[in-house]
Amino acid sequence: MIVIGLTGPTGAGKTTALEALAGLGFEIVDCDKLYYQLLARDGALRNALEAAFGPVFLPDGNLDRRRLAARVFGDPEELARLNALVYPAMSAAVEQKIRNCSQKRLAIDAVNLVESGMGELCSATVAVTAPPAVRLRRIMVRDGLSEEQARARIAAQKADAWYREHCTLLLENEAEDTERFARLAGEFFQVLILLFNGGEGKMDMKEWKEKLMPERKNGYDRLPAGEREAVNAYCQDYKAYLDAGKTERECVQEGIRLAEAKGFRAYQRGMSLQAGDKVYVNNRGKMLMLAVIGKESLAQGVHIAAAHVDSPRLDLKPTPLYEENELAYLKTHYYGGIRKYQWVTIPLAIHGVVALKDGKVIPVVLGEGDEPKLFISDLLPHLGAEQNKKTLSEAFAGEQLNLLVGSEPMEGEGKDRVKLAVMKRLYEKYGFVEADFISAELEVVPAANAADAGLDGSMIASYGHDDRVCGYAALRALLDLDGAPAKTAVCILADKEEVGSAGVAGMATAAFDTFMEDLCEGQGVPVRVCMEKSMCLSADVTAAFDPNFPDVYEKNNSAFLNYGIGLSKYTGSRGKSGSNDASAELVALVRRILDDKGVFWQMAELGKVDAGGGGTVAKFMGDRNIDTLDAGVPVLAMHAPCEVVAKLDCYMTYKACKAIYESAD
Repeated sequence: MIVIGLTGPTGAGKTTALEALAGLGFEIVDCDKLYYQLLARDGALRNALEAAFGPVFLPDGNLDRRRLAARVFGDPEELARLNALVYPAMSAAVEQKIRNCSQKRLAIDAVNLVESGMGELCSATVAVTAPPAVRLRRIMVRDGLSEEQARARIAAQKADAWYREHCTLLLENEAEDTERFARLAGEFFQVLILLFNGGEGKMDMKEWKEKLMPERKNGYDRLPAGEREAVNAYCQDYKAYLDAGKTERECVQEGIRLAEAKGFRAYQRGMSLQAGDKVYVNNRGKMLMLAVIGKESLAQGVHIAAAHVDSPRLDLKPTPLYEENELAYLKTHYYGGIRKYQWVTIPLAIHGVVALKDGKVIPVVLGEGDEPKLFISDLLPHLGAEQNKKTLSEAFAGEQLNLLVGSEPMEGEGKDRVKLAVMKRLYEKYGFVEADFISAELEVVPAANAADAGLDGSMIASYGHDDRVCGYAALRALLDLDGAPAKTAVCILADKEEVGSAGVAGMATAAFDTFMEDLCEGQGVPVRVCMEKSMCLSADVTAAFDPNFPDVYEKNNSAFLNYGIGLSKYTGSRGKSGSNDASAELVALVRRILDDKGVFWQMAELGKVDAGGGGTVAKFMGDRNIDTLDAGVPVLAMHAPCEVVAKLDCYMTYKACKAIYESAD
């Protein structure tokens, strides 16, 4: 464990030195902030201060700084009384920070590092100093002070000689600019780290284990203070996205709405684009491609997050409506890898479109809100003896997944009166006739909104997490970019992944190549040159370890809820069939990018080798000569009508996509 205490006079460059330490993996303890955090939560300290100095807290609970300052500054005895109360509490709090530090590198930022006794907790104490003339210029520029005021502030502080006497080392800042000092400070601390690491021979087994085989930790044990609010706020927005997008078409519509609100505009071939421009292409209403133009040429490649927004479901057949024993049904054809028994006896809705011969396209939503729900019936247990003998996959045939939609006959004589009554309702509401089902895309989905799950509300239960949880992360990260990234950032939300990524809106489509070629032509760059320098995060979900079914998982290589985004070097099935299998170099690069941005991640496999497997869009990006790594949110009950994810993992996937977009590597 390396603990470096940092102190020094104002204007010397301590902030830049702290940034250098943070860049080397040090956790920074800001003692000024820690002091006010202690005042907010340490009742004993508050009581002791009020007993010693009277009412020094405002009605809102905050410290009345002016009142306390007026009492102690200028009176050495009163100041000593204050320090006698504060210093022990601060030292104890910092010592706790050291014990809890998982990085094994910690820096203490404290003005009174030595006087408080906190220097004794450090492996080394470092004072950042600078010539008075240099400090004078910096303070005047930074704080807007006159020369006289700046000189008075410097005169009130300790001389360099004091720091030289009381600190282990001095880091003298005579650099002409901040960038040069940042580089020098980084080199200084790297040497210091090497000196301490040179003592590895004295490490005990516990220290060796921590260095070589650190244990994985739950994300909530690592989450920085204040970030929990960001997690919850992000997930509120994600739930709204889920409710607005239960089909790939609805996800594209909602994506365009969100993008345009952030300044994106529809791309027109031949548009002149500059760094920072934001464009999108809507491919047939079922695939969305967006880009933020970067500062570098497209010849240096792009950074891509590719996800899919289709989910397993039931589709209505081209001629679906029929009547049997005075009950009306809609016949379905399941889409993607579903477990058929999960879709019976649950409230269902219909979302989609009906295209008429005259070119009009009618959006359809049935069964949501207060509208009547739709169901698929099951056999009662009293008569299910024979059904119970069948396997889960055989208990329900695909042709039995028929949607019950009506039972009230139309008045009058004749056959199919219930079917006619249903068709009449559809015609009155939407204006289409039975023959129009042939040119319809109507999808049967669960009639429920996304909801917090667990007594603690730490999870989200919803239909469509696979793969809208990653699709939203990829989209939102792009929308939240601040200015032009170094490399052009591209987000792809594709259709048809659940059935092989084929078709004009699947990831295998030439539509993506056309989009990239159009962007490249605007800069005179061959698209093949761009792609060979590009990197893609294939943002797709992975299986979360489920303690109810441990036999199909290999725990050492499984993803767990609340441990962050799951990185999958390969997917595929059994002998890596259909796998992209990312290179070791790419995995190492992504690890570094995510670590540098504080993203929690874990490695993940989709169950035991012989248990099954699955594919993603990664192989289609790899086929284009784009370095691609699978990464996504771990999911419980994947492909079920209701899947479960952890909020922390959702947020970390968003952070991961944003880190990839922002990276200059």
